[in-house]
Amino acid sequence: MAIARTGVYVDDYLEYSSTLPAELQRLLNTIRELDDRSQAMINQTRQQTKYCLGLASQGYGGLFSKKYGVNSDEDNETFEKLQKDIEANQDSALGLCTEKVLLARQAYDLVSSQCHQCYCT
Repeated sequence: MAIARTGVYVDDYLEYSSTLPAELQRLLNTIRELDDRSQAMINQTRQQTKYCLGLASQGYGGLFSKKYGVNSDEDNETFEKLQKDIEANQDSALGLCTEKVLLARQAYDLVSSQCHQCYCT
């Protein structure tokens, strides 16, 4: 039922957006693309975080390393690299989300100015 309902929203959006001015269509399409990219980064970060937490729960760098003869320096390097990757993805996702907000403000200003022109003429 929810999937069928989503199709209706998509159809409505496509029908409605085809009548929008080109600049507004460009802004909305760009926001959608940025949203897809940011969601992919957020999902990747979520997976990396789960993996990182899994390392920690397995005794990363502690008794596990001593008991099984695993090199804790390698564990530390892997963990630190993963931590840097997570931080970089979070920064990138934040940047994309900030850009989406700026584009949404531009779209709002464009619609607002169009509405103002319609009411003033």
